[in-house]
Amino acid sequence: MTVKEVYEQTNSDYEDAMERLGSEKLISKYLLKFMDLTDYSDMINSIQIKDWDGGFKASHNLKGIALNMSFTELARSGSELCDTMRHGAPKTDISELVSKVSSDYKTIMNILEKYKEEM
Repeated sequence: MTVKEVYEQTNSDYEDAMERLGSEKLISKYLLKFMDLTDYSDMINSIQIKDWDGGFKASHNLKGIALNMSFTELARSGSELCDTMRHGAPKTDISELVSKVSSDYKTIMNILEKYKEEM
């Protein structure tokens, strides 16, 4: 699997990633580093215990990384979730937003696992 195929299979923006990072070698390096980040699990754990500040910080980090990596779907869903926790406890049910972020994140992680295996 190529870097471009990772981006295609995750509905992400390969051209934007190339413009931002400059080479497939560098993108590949950061794709593998993305797999080791704990922001997603930190976010889920914080939300489960209603630590809205921790949930906001972790979701904000995840959103930022997704934007920098040009993971379009995760950046979009992460931004929506992040915004709901920006000022503390959400005023609405966030379960659908959490599910969407989880789905987008897991899609990326599954593709990255395959990418890593094929390297």
